[in-house]
Amino acid sequence: MSGGRAGGDGVAEASALLAELVTIPSPSGSEGKIIARIEELCDGWGLSSRRVATETGRDNLLVGGSEPALLFAAHVDTIDPPWPIGMRNEDGVVHGLGALDDKGGVVACLLAARRLRQAGADLDALGVAFAFPVDEERDGAGSRALALAVRPRYAVALEATGLATGIAEIGDVEATVHVHGRSAHGAFGELGDNAIDRAVAFVNALPELGLGDHGHPLLGGSSVEVGGIAAGAGHNAIPDRCSVKIAIKVVPGQGSGAVVDSLDRLAAAHGARVELVEVTDPFETPVDSPLVVALDAAAGEVTGERRPPIGVPAWTDAHNFVAFGGAEAVVFGPGDFATAHTPEEHIDVRRVVECAEVFVRVANHGWRS
Repeated sequence: MSGGRAGGDGVAEASALLAELVTIPSPSGSEGKIIARIEELCDGWGLSSRRVATETGRDNLLVGGSEPALLFAAHVDTIDPPWPIGMRNEDGVVHGLGALDDKGGVVACLLAARRLRQAGADLDALGVAFAFPVDEERDGAGSRALALAVRPRYAVALEATGLATGIAEIGDVEATVHVHGRSAHGAFGELGDNAIDRAVAFVNALPELGLGDHGHPLLGGSSVEVGGIAAGAGHNAIPDRCSVKIAIKVVPGQGSGAVVDSLDRLAAAHGARVELVEVTDPFETPVDSPLVVALDAAAGEVTGERRPPIGVPAWTDAHNFVAFGGAEAVVFGPGDFATAHTPEEHIDVRRVVECAEVFVRVANHGWRS
């Protein structure tokens, strides 16, 4: 199928389905209605589904094979935005919260599953399933539960990559560094030890972590950002504590554990203590992985363009399929991530239809070993 035909077939239907899902509010923690609607759609299309519980008490939905070797996963939750939620459909471009992140991906998975069913394919025999996890925008409980329950050999996490295959994903170390000093009256500063001064010295010493020695061809270099500094109770008092929020980008081959050890040593040298907020390891899937090869080939056939692999500079559900399920995982999906988490969020549904066709072709390879 050429790129033009993939973009022309089924766009109106896909637009209507996406518009409907966008109008169902589903911020993290409140995904029940959209899970129920997807379950209802699958039942009407003759697709078998089951719920997979998370530790939060909310349910994911799993469609297809009970023990899939290949899992496509599109999260149903959205951020909880500070702006008004709306939806509009303009000639196949759907605007609204979640249209891009990630309900366009949800629709691509639904269309692919239905098309396979209509063609007489048995998802279980193919070794393929489609999952709709909750909680991606918050804690990742949905994909974590799926990874542990299903343990697919291969996994595709749906995010807006422009139908390029994301084979490497960034890791991170988020921490609050607590710097201690000694309080004193502001008029007698020489009697105190200003924690803010100590914190500034710590921040200025961050290059000693040696992050610049680590780089990746798809993700760039490792780096650290200071996200906030809090200290002091007012005028005329020398603060005895100061907290610095930092985020470190970790690239494949670097190791988050080694970064944490370096950070602990640097903090101790400045009389500070590290409070870890989140630590995730980066991952990279080989370009010769059967999943990468199949996706790249199918995307090239459908779009008429062979896109090079990309790096993913943010956490996705793919991390949990690697860390908790031992899968070879990639990030792949329709749309341009530039408008995600903004009031301008939108997606061209022609790309959603193309993505569905890519998945049909990949699924038909057969993944049951």
